[in-house]
Amino acid sequence: MLPFSQLSKLPKDSGIYLIFDATGEVVYVGQSQNIHKRWNHGHHKLPALLALGDSATLRIKFVLLPIWLLNRAEHAAIAFHKPRLNQKMPPVV
Repeated sequence: MLPFSQLSKLPKDSGIYLIFDATGEVVYVGQSQNIHKRWNHGHHKLPALLALGDSATLRIKFVLLPIWLLNRAEHAAIAFHKPRLNQKMPPVV
């Protein structure tokens, strides 16, 4: 798990990612074909996440997966964790 201050260390691979707040709660789940690019070129949820805590308290965990498995894995992670910043369930393809 990486603190937000180390987003530059994220892999340039496909996978899902989970964002944890200071209490260890999963607050957001997402997917990307390039996790590094998604977070280092401005993620649309960054303002909402920073409203929950600063870059020292937020953490990101990722699981590398093939592109064809991203939707299913993201859907399962959202269904399991029920993160407050995910507003809708992604389709299962």
